[in-house]
Amino acid sequence: MSTAAAAPRLVTAPPVRSLVPVLARQEARRLMLHPITLIGFALYLIILLESGVLSEDGPRAAFETTTTLLTFFPGVLLILSANLVATRDRRADADELLAPLPGRAEERFKALALAALAPAGAALVPALALHASYLADDRYVVAPTVWHLLAGPVTLVGACLFGILLGLWVPARGAAVVGLVAMVVANAWLDNQSSGQLLGLATTWAAWGPTADQWAGLVPGSAAWHLGYLVSLCALAVAAAWVRVADRRTPPVVLGLVALTAAVLTGTMQWP
Repeated sequence: MSTAAAAPRLVTAPPVRSLVPVLARQEARRLMLHPITLIGFALYLIILLESGVLSEDGPRAAFETTTTLLTFFPGVLLILSANLVATRDRRADADELLAPLPGRAEERFKALALAALAPAGAALVPALALHASYLADDRYVVAPTVWHLLAGPVTLVGACLFGILLGLWVPARGAAVVGLVAMVVANAWLDNQSSGQLLGLATTWAAWGPTADQWAGLVPGSAAWHLGYLVSLCALAVAAAWVRVADRRTPPVVLGLVALTAAVLTGTMQWP
């Protein structure tokens, strides 16, 4: 009689939830010091310096620099850096080595999700400083509200979560690049649709006038509800990634249903 060798069972550590904050600080450090993240923030600061200090751009450029610029730099590049941080262990073939250690895949994911807040906090400081200087110099025709100013940092959180989501579900090399291109193309298409502009992740709130620098007002819609829409999408990304590694599927499924409902409601309420 022949016998087949059974595959070895992967021994995993018990949950240690107190490790999540400790791991989150480590992941935040890795994310913030990643070369791609540093390039994104360098581009952001260069554009802030050029637009806010070295030039006298019009009120439309001033509005967009303090509200939308963050989503492009460093937001777009954070998809790549967050994905690379999330897939670091798998690319190093270290899953079996890490399994018996405290901090399972679920705790490591939660730490990554918390680490996604770090770039948003870091980017908000120079954005608010530039906003204060624009107010002092009377560069605005209509000053952005707090909802406009917070939307940019929230999109950074969403970019990191999207990169982590791709890393958990599609860990193949190049998947993050494909996801990034798809996200940019979809957002550019939505931003050019008058009926779906607010459904984009990087909304151009300042309407285009006869010239690029001439102020033509704001795109109709509620910036507060749009911020709620972005937060709902972030929660939806957390749920979609969490369910991949969760021991109990109920919490992420419930979160996903609540986030999806919130996204539909806030997405509808943001229109005038």
